[in-house]
Amino acid sequence: MTMTSLPDLAENFEAFERRAELREPVGTTGGAGMLWRNALILCAGLGLMLAAAGIWAFPSVDHAERLIRLGASLGLFGIGAVVLGTLSARTTRGRAEIDTRSREIRTYDIDSRGRVFLTGRHGLDQMSEISLRDGTFTARDGEGRVVVSVPVAGRARARAIRQALALV
Repeated sequence: MTMTSLPDLAENFEAFERRAELREPVGTTGGAGMLWRNALILCAGLGLMLAAAGIWAFPSVDHAERLIRLGASLGLFGIGAVVLGTLSARTTRGRAEIDTRSREIRTYDIDSRGRVFLTGRHGLDQMSEISLRDGTFTARDGEGRVVVSVPVAGRARARAIRQALALV
């Protein structure tokens, strides 16, 4: 039996070191409204979670009412957690861009404030493998290391990637 341990910090991964070499700010994801949108999502999520606790502020008369309150409070708490979860998932995803004119793949990271940073430029001629399988776009450099691995949502985006790769 073998055991594998993974480092706890992202800085210990080789891919993080390569991404940190080039970190140019290029813009924001949501523009000026990004802060307001995030604040609204935060307030909605916290409001739902506080409402789950607020249901218990008044005394109940019988057991049936307590069961209904329990179900409602668990539901409100769960929905609030999902709303807050979308806030973090929305802001931490990276992205990749295929430029057929420059014949390169550019990678971007997005921080929690919605700022976008260019983290890598990889020539298409230097890639040993470029694939789109199971909803994930993956590219490997000449040494076989993964330089891009991003999920692709939707058939239209997958079709656009296939068309771009056909032009290469």
